[in-house]
Amino acid sequence: MNDFFKKNNQLIINIVLFVSLTRFFAIQALESYQSGEFGLLEIIWVIHNLILVSLILIRKNHLFLQTNFLHQGIALLAFFSGAFMDLKVKAPEPWCLTVSNGILLVTVIAGTITLINLGKSFGILIAVREVKSNGLYAFVRHPMYGTDILMRLGIIFRHPSWFNFIVALFSTLCYVQRAILEEHFLSQFPEYKEYMERVRYRFIPGLF
Repeated sequence: MNDFFKKNNQLIINIVLFVSLTRFFAIQALESYQSGEFGLLEIIWVIHNLILVSLILIRKNHLFLQTNFLHQGIALLAFFSGAFMDLKVKAPEPWCLTVSNGILLVTVIAGTITLINLGKSFGILIAVREVKSNGLYAFVRHPMYGTDILMRLGIIFRHPSWFNFIVALFSTLCYVQRAILEEHFLSQFPEYKEYMERVRYRFIPGLF
């Protein structure tokens, strides 16, 4: 049994993540549909999530994995932090919803493009699979983290509360720290070090 798990541990983890996230996203989509809020944005979000869970199932096995539990804990908190946001609070003003829709539409489209850029190299933990430098990765080193941060901003406008603000701030700090830790780990490998020299900014071209 132990030998089986050692040989197939990544596959087993992928299947568990696929089932868990598919269930979570399906419940989200159903609730949105039942509330009568299932529009263009929600359709694009469903497409984004379908691509995400599909990539989890078919992604490449990592070549090297960061073994520092604290670093991986930060990576997991960054990725899953959005699930803790309270979506029951409604925007008090119509303009809040308009701003939210604009931010979310841009970030969901950009996030979908980023997933396609990553392809089978998509990962949740800090690990080495394959260095990607096409698409949005030609402009910044962490476009997916950037779109996730902006997505949480869009959620704040749609579901404004101090709790959501704190979650979004915590998520942002985790993503920034994750990017730094990930770069430190991946810079051991010449291909990624060369990529860092070529693409100099993490999130915002010309700034950071």
